[in-house]
Amino acid sequence: MRRIVLGTWALAALAACDDPTHPAEQSVTPSVTVVQPQFTVQDLGTLGGDFGGALGINSRGVVVGQSTIPSGDIHAFLWRAGRGMRDLGTLGGGSSIARGINDHGQVAGESDPPSGGVRAFIWSEAGGMKNLGTLGGESSIGWGLNNRGEVVGTSKTRDHRTVAFLWRPGRGMRSLGTLGGPGSEARGVNDASQVVGFSDTPSGESHAFLWTEERGMEDLGTLGGGGSLAFAISPTGEVVGTSTSAAGTDELFLWTRKDGMRSLGTLEKHSIDFPFGAINGKSHIVASASTIAGIFEPVIWTPQQGLRRLPMLPGDEGVPRGINDSDQIVGFGVNALGEVHAALWTPIAKD
Repeated sequence: MRRIVLGTWALAALAACDDPTHPAEQSVTPSVTVVQPQFTVQDLGTLGGDFGGALGINSRGVVVGQSTIPSGDIHAFLWRAGRGMRDLGTLGGGSSIARGINDHGQVAGESDPPSGGVRAFIWSEAGGMKNLGTLGGESSIGWGLNNRGEVVGTSKTRDHRTVAFLWRPGRGMRSLGTLGGPGSEARGVNDASQVVGFSDTPSGESHAFLWTEERGMEDLGTLGGGGSLAFAISPTGEVVGTSTSAAGTDELFLWTRKDGMRSLGTLEKHSIDFPFGAINGKSHIVASASTIAGIFEPVIWTPQQGLRRLPMLPGDEGVPRGINDSDQIVGFGVNALGEVHAALWTPIAKD
């Protein structure tokens, strides 16, 4: 699954396609639910192709992600309970990905315009898909957004570097700089406009960062090993990511201003080396644990219960990518046919 999922996420070259219309909502694949302790996991299907993945969820349980359409192109989707998947179209080219959604229903991601390259976008029901431009280079990717409509991501610069950006309504895109190396990537932003991601350092290592208007880009360090990556930030400024420990293991971390970076561990005979996940307002974290054989299992960490596995679709792998304050989780799952589909985990109500 790693090869399939990573290849789709990268979208190094997006193909050309038709006009970015907004087709009627659809649910192509029937919903399949597998009940296991504490959570159910549901197959959300696809837009008519054989691949789908959910990348974000808001407080209302609205899900966004990416899916193949019958032609084989990948399109951004929006899914609502009882209404299924809706194709959000493109910027005029062949492909698009939706990576995040806020509580106002605005969506961030990237798509290819007719002029070529890839461009970060923000989508809304009223305005459709808007091209956010670049930092002067040929491409940009939108990784996340907050309830203020601010989008963060990465963009190529005129000198062909890849640098983290913050885009604000009415103010456009600005570079957030680096930790002294050539490049950086922004992955998450909260409603306080605190941005997290990772950046090259002068030594050549990649370190997690926290950016704020007051302090600029801060190096969050590592767990004692050679690098770290931050992929999400909570409403209160808790940062979550992965880092290599002094013993050489890849582990989940939680960073706070008070306590710095601390390890949340890993599952036995697993590593937390997949640089995607999420945290909600209750400090509940989702990520992927991989075995020595490279099999990915979805995990959740809570302050009360520590790190534990999530159930999976009938297939043997799962990758969670988002979580809301109701502990609804979205990501990728493998169905009984071996196809990768968008998945939704829902907590089982306690009596």
